[in-house]
Amino acid sequence: MKLRCSLLLIVLTLAFNAVWAATQEDEDNYFTGNVVESASDHLKVSRVLQGKTEEHVFKMTPATKIEQGRIRLKERVTVRFVTGDEGDTAILVIVRPTSTQQKKK
Repeated sequence: MKLRCSLLLIVLTLAFNAVWAATQEDEDNYFTGNVVESASDHLKVSRVLQGKTEEHVFKMTPATKIEQGRIRLKERVTVRFVTGDEGDTAILVIVRPTSTQQKKK
């Protein structure tokens, strides 16, 4: 009886770890910052965290959706992306309104 319980516990632990690892891989990633460079095939976004500048380049495809405006230099954006063999590919780009744009509305 103790052997069966031990084996059951081991199997359940392994199954839980496998499911947890699979959900971690499927999660989308987000990156928020200011647009430094914009082209038809890529987007470069920069942000400052704890005094350190971090830049990220995203591949843009025809399937990439852009919401709430146009992508311009120095515009604040949030990029939802997936990581693949060819680097990070943007799925969704959300243009965040500036404080002057919010006051106009």
